[in-house]
Amino acid sequence: MLLSLNVKNFAIIDNISIDFHDGMTVLTGETGAGKSLIIDAIGLLFGKRASNDMIRYGESKATIEGFFSIYNDEIKKLLSDLTIDFSDEDNLIIKRELYSNGKSVCRINNTVVTLSQLSEVSDQIGDIHSQIDTFGLINPKNYLQFLSNVKISELLKDYTESLKEYRNIAKQYEDLLIQDQENKTKEEFWRYQLQEYEIAKININEEEELKNELSYLSNFENLTESISEINEIIDNENVMDNLYLILSLLEKLEQYDSKYSSLKNVVNDAYYSLEEVVNHHDLKLTNLDFDPNHLEEVNLRLSIYSDFKRKYKMQTNEIIKYFESIKQNLNFIENADEYLHELKVKVDKSFINTLKIAKDIRNERINISKGLVEDTKKHLYDLQLRNTVFEITFNEIDESNINFKKDGIDEIDFLISFNKGEPVKPLSKTASGGEMSRFMLALKTVLGSSLQLQTKIFDEIDNGVSGSVAYSIAEKIKYISDRNKRSISMQIEYLVEECIRNFEEENGNIKIKEN
Repeated sequence: MLLSLNVKNFAIIDNISIDFHDGMTVLTGETGAGKSLIIDAIGLLFGKRASNDMIRYGESKATIEGFFSIYNDEIKKLLSDLTIDFSDEDNLIIKRELYSNGKSVCRINNTVVTLSQLSEVSDQIGDIHSQIDTFGLINPKNYLQFLSNVKISELLKDYTESLKEYRNIAKQYEDLLIQDQENKTKEEFWRYQLQEYEIAKININEEEELKNELSYLSNFENLTESISEINEIIDNENVMDNLYLILSLLEKLEQYDSKYSSLKNVVNDAYYSLEEVVNHHDLKLTNLDFDPNHLEEVNLRLSIYSDFKRKYKMQTNEIIKYFESIKQNLNFIENADEYLHELKVKVDKSFINTLKIAKDIRNERINISKGLVEDTKKHLYDLQLRNTVFEITFNEIDESNINFKKDGIDEIDFLISFNKGEPVKPLSKTASGGEMSRFMLALKTVLGSSLQLQTKIFDEIDNGVSGSVAYSIAEKIKYISDRNKRSISMQIEYLVEECIRNFEEENGNIKIKEN
């Protein structure tokens, strides 16, 4: 609930602080005393938009700060999601700062948040009702939230999971259908390409081998010359004999001093390594072979690879991957009917399961709506709307054209007639200001416990009524207050004298009476 409110430099307000307590609080005073400004200030804490003309004349900044108690689970979750520090022992502090340059800063527990984030949190804290706000209440988009209980909340969790699964599978099926259609338009072309590819027998390892062979055959003359020079140097310079002689001398030195052992070992390894090179068959001219016909074959084969690279604008490894995908697509075409059938079975099964849960939600909502209509009618009768006909209607369901939405398959409307003999019409098109306001009060009286709001504010709820009707309105407000002792109800009208006893009023000043 709202524990205290601090307002500074806001409109005509210089600096005020108001403390609130459990139960019902009434603000009353002459016109122009500033009652609505207090409501406007609280509205800013609840995420209403601000403008710099709200700042007191001559000041550069206005500040509104509210201290709230009791964190419900939803508020805790929202604060955690926003990474806002909180403790069950501390108050929730909401602060708005308005600057003359148009800048506005929102803070929750001293953490800066956006206006939308503030609204999201404050929606779980309190509600301000005025005749303008009533139009939000009678918006058909908001009706489903009035038909809710623990069972529906659990069903909605199952429905959300089932709907997600159904949409995923349905998308897979639709994507597969599209892919199948696209593949079939390309099938003939793919088969032509694949035939050409298989005839070519493209192989990335072969290409590398061919390149090596081409280099060997194209440079055969240089190869023979270099090998001949190597053999000539080895023979004429007596390389092996000289190296052997060095090795023998190092062996003698080793006998005189062990430090020559390491050098001897190096030369020894070099001698046997060089011997292996000298005797290698690749350095024997008799083993070299040149075949001009084979050179032509290699060039012809490599030209096939060049043609494919040029035609497909890919490297050989990319060409191979491309044709692997073509094989997969052609395989899919051949088995598409089987794949589609299997996936369609899954889609139908998921659809049936999702629809079943949606129908369970619908049936539960229908049961709740019956009780809501009857309870609301009772309160409307108390509020002197005794000829009122109130109905909640549900949309017709066509299972061949189901529209799954995030909260089910239901669309509902509130139909009402306030005058005897008149047909029922959508509430938003029939209710006058006073009737609409009283209908809201009746509805909130029924829904009060399910709305889980700590602070409830009624602004001019009795506009346009007097006498017994005004007294009935006061009774409903007291009923709401008694049922939820941790909420605050504000009634701003002169007729409070009939509704709440023993209050004091001073001309031109706001008085606060708690009961």
